[in-house]
Amino acid sequence: MKCRIGIRPVIDGRWGGIREGLEDQVMQLAYDAKKLIEENVFYADGSKAECVISPCTIGGGAEAYACEEYFATQNVTATLSVT
Repeated sequence: MKCRIGIRPVIDGRWGGIREGLEDQVMQLAYDAKKLIEENVFYADGSKAECVISPCTIGGGAEAYACEEYFATQNVTATLSVT
């Protein structure tokens, strides 16, 4: 498995309208970044770069930990945070 780039969708973690209003927007930004990277970045052997996105948005410590645990199973060696 090749090394991958992990994309971390980071949001304001405050509930009550703030966080809920950002979830879809920031996750879409993560998917857009993945598409941009995978279409334009290549490894030294010429193959396309691979990205994985955190399965959840990150608005606090527990979600950041879950993201890092997921990335550890996906051979992530670099991260990009989008917000």
